[in-house]
Amino acid sequence: MVHGAPTFDAGEPARVIAGRYRLHTPIGAGGMGEVWQAYDERLDRRVAVKMMLAESPVPPGFQGAAFQETLQTRRARFLREVQITAGIEHLGVPAVFDTGTDESSGRLYVVMQLLKGRELQTFIDETDYDTELVPVSWAAAVGAQIASVLDTVHHHDVVHRDIKPSNLMLTPGGVVKVLDFGVAALRGVGTLPRLTQVGMTVGTPPYMSPEQSLANAVGPAADVYALACVLYELLTGKPPFTPDDSRSHMWHHVHTQPPPLRTLRADIPADIEKLLLAMLTKESEQRMDAMEVYDALLPFVHAATGTPTAAPDDGTLDPRLPFLRPFGGRTRAAGSASEYTPTTVVPSSPPPVPAEGSGLAPAPSPLSEQEADVVSDLAARLAQEGQFTQAADALSEAIARAQDPELREDMEFSLAQVKFLGGSHSEALALFEPLAGDYTERYGDQDEQAQLCWYYVAQCRMELGEATAAIRAFDRISGTAPDPDDEDAVSRHLDALSRLMSLYAATENLSKALEIGQQLRAETSTLRGTDWPGLAQIDAYLRRLRLDLG
Repeated sequence: MVHGAPTFDAGEPARVIAGRYRLHTPIGAGGMGEVWQAYDERLDRRVAVKMMLAESPVPPGFQGAAFQETLQTRRARFLREVQITAGIEHLGVPAVFDTGTDESSGRLYVVMQLLKGRELQTFIDETDYDTELVPVSWAAAVGAQIASVLDTVHHHDVVHRDIKPSNLMLTPGGVVKVLDFGVAALRGVGTLPRLTQVGMTVGTPPYMSPEQSLANAVGPAADVYALACVLYELLTGKPPFTPDDSRSHMWHHVHTQPPPLRTLRADIPADIEKLLLAMLTKESEQRMDAMEVYDALLPFVHAATGTPTAAPDDGTLDPRLPFLRPFGGRTRAAGSASEYTPTTVVPSSPPPVPAEGSGLAPAPSPLSEQEADVVSDLAARLAQEGQFTQAADALSEAIARAQDPELREDMEFSLAQVKFLGGSHSEALALFEPLAGDYTERYGDQDEQAQLCWYYVAQCRMELGEATAAIRAFDRISGTAPDPDDEDAVSRHLDALSRLMSLYAATENLSKALEIGQQLRAETSTLRGTDWPGLAQIDAYLRRLRLDLG
């Protein structure tokens, strides 16, 4: 569901939940549970597994019956989050795949979509608001997407109650995901238990509506208020209210009027300022609903307003993309040749190297040749078992640590093979092609590794239906005479000729197909012998080509 990076240890088996979900790396924790980056062995895919926190012993002075009631409330709240999230079908809500109870620990778990991207809070924290301006269209796209989710949520009679930047994630393709329905409230009688006591405050202070701050009943208007606080912070770098020595966030929410947005950013359109002030009105009945917010923000997604600035990320997380390129698929990063980094967070810059004594986890050590051999063997075994995602992740983590160029190339080649075997031909091509060019430039066309890479490039192009590009790649192999004593090279060379013959025939260049076929016949006879059984099949195909040519 959320972020993290996989870690693989060939020597220590990872824990498996429900006989299929292999837990790898803890990637987050909250008041009710911890989240793991995991692998679904049955469907060969990465997932997020959220597990309810272990039931700790009764604290001193805490009566057993009351503590057990608290545990039951926590379990009910955890299950409620699962039910609410699973019941909302919206692109902006992470998908729920499975839930159950872990037999070994008795802990509840839920299996969810594993998200790549950045929390909006991280984006805000890393933006220098003194020198950078978040484009209005960018912020409007974020707000419109969240409003769309809230409209769907509210129509399910659910109030999220904790809309804040750390519960919002920008994902590749620009889709904003709304996370953590753990404190959501079901309106009306419903079938779910009341899990908060009267007078108990729920939410996060900088984003809590006046009615939440007073611990009164909340409705959809509270989420609209919180969304306004988020947009205010996204545009200015700080939420509308800041506590001081004597007055808290909650006091300001109830008593203080928000500062007009244009006093902090003069380039903000007056209509945006008016919209946010309307969303922040103290009286919940006077706030617009989520769909009205969506309709008001939508025109600004397409409008160029304020000082021209670049999109505040690498482009793949731009929240305007779903509006500008509906169903447009993923975008290509400029100059990107491969996509093998296994992180589930897409950072804008590499993480800092922790200082000694900082308390942060140390940077990973460089990959040794011995470790590379262990990972390669592990990946080969996983690939043989059909666990291609696991194999790719193990190799990707090793690549991230490889500092020796040749060792890195070897691991990239292995990863490309795994991608190819797993049917990810586009990703395999993005790895094989640069490797093929590098090997050819350094060692020449005759180099064995260069030939092997070009062969895979050709296979990928063919699988992707790119006949012309496949022909060019196969030509590189067919034009190089193989060593007669190298069986692999001979097989590859003859297969390239056979593929070329078929590709030319498929593109209706029958004369060229016949020419290649005759070359294939001659070289097969030379390299395999005149009594090789496959010659009869080649002869039959050549006869059909001659008939078609007339």
